[in-house]
Amino acid sequence: MHLTELVHQYLNQSLKPGDLAIDATAGNGHDCLKMAELLGLNGKLIGIDLQPAAIKATQQRLEESAVSCAVRLIEGDHAKELQALLTQHANSAQAITFNLGYLPGSDKSIQTTPATTQSALDHAKALLAPDGRLLVTAYRGHPGGLAEAACVANWMQQQAIRDGTIQCHEPRAKRSPPILWIYQAKSIKS
Repeated sequence: MHLTELVHQYLNQSLKPGDLAIDATAGNGHDCLKMAELLGLNGKLIGIDLQPAAIKATQQRLEESAVSCAVRLIEGDHAKELQALLTQHANSAQAITFNLGYLPGSDKSIQTTPATTQSALDHAKALLAPDGRLLVTAYRGHPGGLAEAACVANWMQQQAIRDGTIQCHEPRAKRSPPILWIYQAKSIKS
């Protein structure tokens, strides 16, 4: 099973109509579309990407599928934009996805970095609702990818120590395959 399919299975388990979902690295819009399909008429989807081409591709994919949820697409750095969302959406998102690296088919020099991703993960955690899921796919086969994947692994392991549960899915391959990390916030006990 491809990691994208696995992410979509987790989204099936995490999202229901009316929820808020965030794609922190919208790319070509595949995760945004899956989220939008699950969110329904009263749901809210926020997609973020640094590249105008990614925002355009995501918007086109969503328009072609005639999704019914409220959609907001933001062109900007994922760390800064997630931080800005905290004022309105802290502890509200049921699912947040990341696909780290670069936009397929684009300028490979424009990519996420360990420094911005570390900050983005901290902000994403603060945006998660109780029992919300953070799904991070780190692509390791490009320059800088291994360092960013190590940053994500370290961040995830720190969360497991502090206050959440994590899972890791790493396909078997001879080269450096992508790796999927899932963080699930602990629910608030009454």
